[in-house]
Amino acid sequence: GVLISFVAYLLIILVVGVITMRWIKGYDDFIIGGRRIGPWVSSFALITSYASGYTYTAAPGLSYTGGWSTMWWSAGDAPGNALSFGILGRRLRKYSELLGAITLPEYYEKRFKSPTLRLLTSIIIISTVSMHLVAQWQASGILLSTTFGTDYLVGLLIGGAVVLAYTLMGGYIATVYTDFIQGVVMFVGTQILFWTALFKVGGLNALNDKLALINPGLVTPWGPDGSYASLIAAASPIILIIMGSFGMPHVTVRHLSLKEPDTARKSMLITGVFVVLFSFAYYMVGAIALVILGPGLENPEASGVMLWFEVLPPAVAGILISAAIASIMSTADGFLMLLVSTIAHDILYRFVIPDAPQEKRIAIARIIAAVLVVISLVVAINPPGGVFTIVMTVFGGMALAFGVPNLFSTYWKRSTATGAIACIVLSLFVYVWFTAAGIKLFGLDPFIVGLIVAILAFVIGSLISQKPDPETERLFEIGTSFGPIPEAFKAK
Repeated sequence: GVLISFVAYLLIILVVGVITMRWIKGYDDFIIGGRRIGPWVSSFALITSYASGYTYTAAPGLSYTGGWSTMWWSAGDAPGNALSFGILGRRLRKYSELLGAITLPEYYEKRFKSPTLRLLTSIIIISTVSMHLVAQWQASGILLSTTFGTDYLVGLLIGGAVVLAYTLMGGYIATVYTDFIQGVVMFVGTQILFWTALFKVGGLNALNDKLALINPGLVTPWGPDGSYASLIAAASPIILIIMGSFGMPHVTVRHLSLKEPDTARKSMLITGVFVVLFSFAYYMVGAIALVILGPGLENPEASGVMLWFEVLPPAVAGILISAAIASIMSTADGFLMLLVSTIAHDILYRFVIPDAPQEKRIAIARIIAAVLVVISLVVAINPPGGVFTIVMTVFGGMALAFGVPNLFSTYWKRSTATGAIACIVLSLFVYVWFTAAGIKLFGLDPFIVGLIVAILAFVIGSLISQKPDPETERLFEIGTSFGPIPEAFKAK
């Protein structure tokens, strides 16, 4: 029953890839879906891309060891995802169309009139997103090896092969429509697991009683080791998650592909409601696993997967496997398309072969996708850390490098390329340095220090540099206003 459900799911996803392949009419369709993605598909594409393999490995592992203190991480999910549409989505969608930009680095170049900024952000996307892609294959290996008893390498290859297949066929359109299907499967599967497991332990009160017997700190908001005892420590995960939602490039591209700017409002409501119900459940699965499976698991990140077979019939467990694979694939395909668009559109076609015809561009993009999957799978065989460590470190870097510039570029007319470059370079330098050295300045998390540096660098760098020219200011006013883009100002 488990294997049948799982194989059926994979076949459905591949069929979607075949169908969407027919919808590719040109290069813009392959890279950004022709800017015609509606609110429901956009919302679930964002949720599933955001959730990732982290949902079924790292998040349960976090609550398996930390209990209710995990909710500090969950608390940022719904506001972060919803506000990324509500605060950033409408403006970024309209502004990017006005400028004729179909990728985030291209938007930065045209917004700030800086090819240097486009190249810099492209390099950062490639370096950060590549590591995040490695984490998705790593999660796939953990999940499938735990489920079927296969070799870790086999799990990597299955996940990589399926994602590559449908991405090569349908490009961005395939990724968002498969993400929609995967989002539904993830939501339903997670709810089934959570409520079935909670019922088995006797409800929330019984869960708390049993957690307290293992360690009283598991039922406090401060954690077993008191790591969230201070306000700053507790707030840091929330701030990180919210800022990351504004900055993750694979999420930002969902804004660029919206059917129209006002689609963002509908997407905000849909996203907020579903993430509230989804996030709580997938985090607390690990705490329930601690009660049912007992402490001492060799790999806490496998606790959620192991719980499936403890509380669910095989056929239903197969749905959960599909949901977990969905979370991995939905993020991996987003990362893969982002890497392809960055390497192909923002580097090759901008700086190396600008006159390449559309047919050749799509072919090159597909070759790049295949090469990226192979390289990232090789790295994932011996990854540099656990899923949680990789995901959160990269997440923080994305939040600083893109979250702050995204917000300033769409809300502050005085923003300049100097401010954006200073923000990106200085904040990442401080964040990486402090994280690697384990430095906590004044007790602050390295991300919070990096965020302070990012904001100050952006503001000071913009103020000491030359004021934007009248044309840039005029485009800012049109791009961030309500209403359609005047024909006279549409990018040629």
